[in-house]
Amino acid sequence: MQVNGQPFVHTPGLTLHALLRELGVPPERVAVALNDDFYPGARVPDRELRPGDVIEVVRVVAGG
Repeated sequence: MQVNGQPFVHTPGLTLHALLRELGVPPERVAVALNDDFYPGARVPDRELRPGDVIEVVRVVAGG
C-alpha cells in the first residue's frame, strides 16, 4: 500500500477512516484519492484497505 507516494505498512483490517485518524487528519478537512476514485471532505468512505491500494490525502486549506 502507498500513502502520499510513500510505502505504508498495511495492517490487516485497517480502514480508510482509521488510516486518517492514524495520520491525525479529520476526514472532513481533506480530499482523498483512493486508487482511481476521488472523495471530497466528509464523503470519504470508511472501507477496509487492501495491500495494493494507492492513497493520496490532500489537506484542504482556505486562502484568500
